[in-house]
Amino acid sequence: MQTEQLATQLPTRGRKVKFTPERLQQIRNLVERGKSREEIAELIGVTVGSLQVTCSRLGISLRRPHEERARTDKMGLANLALRMRYRGDERTSELPFTQDMIRQLAFEAQFRNMSIGGLVGELLIAMLKRDHLFQHVLEPNSKQP
Repeated sequence: MQTEQLATQLPTRGRKVKFTPERLQQIRNLVERGKSREEIAELIGVTVGSLQVTCSRLGISLRRPHEERARTDKMGLANLALRMRYRGDERTSELPFTQDMIRQLAFEAQFRNMSIGGLVGELLIAMLKRDHLFQHVLEPNSKQP
């Protein structure tokens, strides 16, 4: 049974449901973005204890991923990097996004109940499939067929 189905089946005893499927996805996104339990509880308007118990019952980990935490530069600003693994090699490249671009990506991802990485991946795939964009970017002087 999926987490969202379990959330709707938890007994509410006449109380307002605080952990809707949308809230659960928001919790996952916030954890992925490196938010602490305290920050998440405050953002969604519940106690830390309530958050921990509910997530534990539903199998949602509140542990922040070490490798995928938001990287920060010396000024404490967010950076976005692309990590690729191919044939046993792994490379990470910082993407030259401005803070406004990253803020917009975060907003769009939150709005769509996605992670920032998931949104960037979908955008990248869509752009590469569209009108042979890959060729146009790599060969800017080439003529369209």
